[in-house]
Amino acid sequence: MDVEILNLYSNVAKPNSDLIGDHGQSFLIKTENENILLDVGFKGKKLLHNMEKLGINPNDISLLILSHGHYDHTGGLPKFLDARTTSEPLHVIAHPDVLLQRRAKIAFISKNISFPKLTEEQKSKMKIEYVKNTRKINNFIRTSGEITDRPYRQGTEPRIQSKIDGNFVSDLVADDISVILETKEGQVIIMGCAHAGILNICKHAKETSDKPLKAILGGTHMVRYNKEDVLATAEKLINEFDDPDLYLNHCTDKLPIVLMKATKTIDILREKYGKDKIKNCYVGTKLTFAV
Repeated sequence: MDVEILNLYSNVAKPNSDLIGDHGQSFLIKTENENILLDVGFKGKKLLHNMEKLGINPNDISLLILSHGHYDHTGGLPKFLDARTTSEPLHVIAHPDVLLQRRAKIAFISKNISFPKLTEEQKSKMKIEYVKNTRKINNFIRTSGEITDRPYRQGTEPRIQSKIDGNFVSDLVADDISVILETKEGQVIIMGCAHAGILNICKHAKETSDKPLKAILGGTHMVRYNKEDVLATAEKLINEFDDPDLYLNHCTDKLPIVLMKATKTIDILREKYGKDKIKNCYVGTKLTFAV
């Protein structure tokens, strides 16, 4: 059986297409029996536009997994729920911290980046299952669960804070989870932002399965690494984590604020390792894996 992974929302759309790029993330994971969403992007109108262009009906989504509670991964939820007309509540899997109040603070400017507010009608359209640990979805898909062991560099952002016990503190993004697909050739990790750290997530995947790492998809938050950190991370991926194919996007090298210093991670990796290893992951990119 094949599993299809389709990028619905990210910063850059497929060239010469009717799709829209925007800061955020959403993947569709299509199996024989389920249509699973990982995240819903920042703006629901843009998510629904891309879904329509790609022939995806919101009513056909059977499960939504939220990688973490930041606005660029959850902001599209209200309009997505509004678009669902089925009477069946949407099953949602998320870490308990997904609802934390969060902000981005730059100098004297503070911006709310929390989980969106929902109406009672929107809330009634979903059933949230709060899970900290690994959650098995089926025989070949699982969530990573909370990554507590983080010996390698994390993908946290110094300007992002969460409210804990009434005080805003540096956001460790404990709710950061990824989706792991076990294919015939090895594990495929689908990341939202990899705030837990791309290498820490890879370490967790290797410790919870005997299969090698086949590919990594999504955001890695290496946008805040320097060039040396990027290359050192790549060396570890090659030498310690099975040299997976990389389909990277979103916060790998993009930030929503132009004035913030951003490392062009994908360009650095592509110059070093070539296009065959560092592949495009636009909105509209479709990948198929045999399981």
